[in-house]
Amino acid sequence: MSRILDAAEELLLAYGYRKVTIDEVAGRAGVGKGTVYLYWTSKRDLFAAVLARSTARLVAAQFAAVRADPAEVRLHRSIRRSFLLTMRSPVVKALATGDHVMLGEVLTRSEAGSHYVLGKVDTTARYLAILYEHGLLAEDPATDPTLFYRLSAAVLGSYLLEAGPPGTDDIPGAELELEAKADALVTTLRRAFEPATEPSEATLRAAAGELADLYRQWLADLAGYLPQATSFEVEEV
Repeated sequence: MSRILDAAEELLLAYGYRKVTIDEVAGRAGVGKGTVYLYWTSKRDLFAAVLARSTARLVAAQFAAVRADPAEVRLHRSIRRSFLLTMRSPVVKALATGDHVMLGEVLTRSEAGSHYVLGKVDTTARYLAILYEHGLLAEDPATDPTLFYRLSAAVLGSYLLEAGPPGTDDIPGAELELEAKADALVTTLRRAFEPATEPSEATLRAAAGELADLYRQWLADLAGYLPQATSFEVEEV
C-alpha cells in the first residue's frame, strides 16, 4: 500500500495529476495495474488517498507538537507551525494554494480534499472558541463574526503569496526566507488577535487537553480515506 501511494505521490509531484496514469503508478510501484484497482476504483480516488495521507501527516505533526509542549496551542505558534509544515509539503501546499495543475480534479471533486478543507474550517472555529474560553484570544469569535474572516485573510494571504502569482516577486519582503515569513505572520497574529498578557502553564495545559479531541477526530476522518494504515498511524500520534 505505501509503495503504491509513494509511487503515485512521486509521479504527481513530477508531472501533475492530468499527466499521470494508473499504468505509470503501477509500473513505478512494481505491481500490476489490477493491484492498484483492488484498493482504489479510480485515478481520482488513488490521488485523493495521496492527499489524505499528506494532510494527515501534517495534522499529526501539529497534534504531536501540542502534546510535547502545550504552549503550541497558542494561536501564533500553532499557525506558524502549520504554515511551515504546509509550505514544506508539496501536496498540502498545492491544496492550500489551489494548485489545479498539480492536483487537478482531486482539488475540486474529491471527498478527501473537501474533508481537509471543511475539517480545517470546523477545527479552526472550535479551536478559536477554546482559545477564547481560556483567555488566549483577545476577542470572542461567538460575538464577532468578522474575527474568523480577518484571521483567514491574514493566514491565507501568506499562503497565496507563496504560490507565486504574477507580481509576487516585486512585493517587498518576497525574498525573505520561509522562516522569516513565518515570523512576520506571527507578528501580525500576536498584535491583532492575542491578549498582551502571557498565559500560565496551567491555562495552556487545559486548552491543549481540550484541543486534543479535535485533532483526534480530524485524524480519524482523514484516515478513513486510506484502505489501511500505511506510513501514517492515528494511534501513534
